[in-house]
Amino acid sequence: MSAIASASAKSVFGDLLTAHQTVASNTPATMAATKFADYLEEKQGAGKLPSVTPGRHPTPEQLAKVLFGTAYDPETKTVRLEKIAAEAQKSTAEFAGQLKQALAAHGIDPNIPVELSTGAGGRIIVDNSHPRAAEISKLFGDDPVLAEAYRSIAAQNDQLTLMQAGAAYVKDWNAAKTDGERTALWNRYSTLMDKMISMFSGRITFGPSTEVAESQQMLRRMGLS
Repeated sequence: MSAIASASAKSVFGDLLTAHQTVASNTPATMAATKFADYLEEKQGAGKLPSVTPGRHPTPEQLAKVLFGTAYDPETKTVRLEKIAAEAQKSTAEFAGQLKQALAAHGIDPNIPVELSTGAGGRIIVDNSHPRAAEISKLFGDDPVLAEAYRSIAAQNDQLTLMQAGAAYVKDWNAAKTDGERTALWNRYSTLMDKMISMFSGRITFGPSTEVAESQQMLRRMGLS
C-alpha cells in the first residue's frame, strides 16, 4: 500500500471478532480493533496470509479473513451481509422492548425518545435531551444486565456498519479495471473508514416505534449505504 493508504489502513481494520468482544467496554472503536496493517503482518508472519505488496491494495480475500468471515463468498467475490444485518436489527428491536419495559417499571414514559451511547469503561451515557436523563442513567447503573445488553447491541451495530463499508469497497474493487483504480479506491475507503471508526460511540436513539443507530446514519452520510 502507498504511504497514505498504509497510514490510514493501520487505523481502519482489525480482528473484528476481538473488537466485537471489547468495543462495548472501550470506546471509541479504535481502542478495540487491532490495526489492520499490523494484523496482516502478524498473519503473514504466521503463514496465514499472503503479503500485501507495497503501493498496492488489500484484496477481497484478504479482507474476508479479517473482516467478513463466512459472509464473503469466494466463488462470486461478493459479501452477503443480509443475515448479519437482520440479526443486528432483531437484537436492537429486542433491546428496545427491554428498555421500554424497564422505563415503564420506573414510571418513565417509554414513548419519549431516548438517545444512548457508550463512554469510557463501558458507561452508558444518556443524552440530556431527555427530561429524566439522570434517572435513566441510574437505571443502567443499577441494572448491569440491561447495561451489558445495550453495550452488546451498540457494538453489533457499529461492527455491521464497518462491514458494510468494507463490502462497498469490495464491490467497487470488483468493478475496477486496473490496479491503479483499486489503489485509489483503497485510499478513499480507508480514509472514510478511518474517519468512521474515530466517530463510533455506540449511539442509538430509541423512539416510540423505531430505533436509529448513529453508525448507520453515518454510513448514509458518507454515501456508502
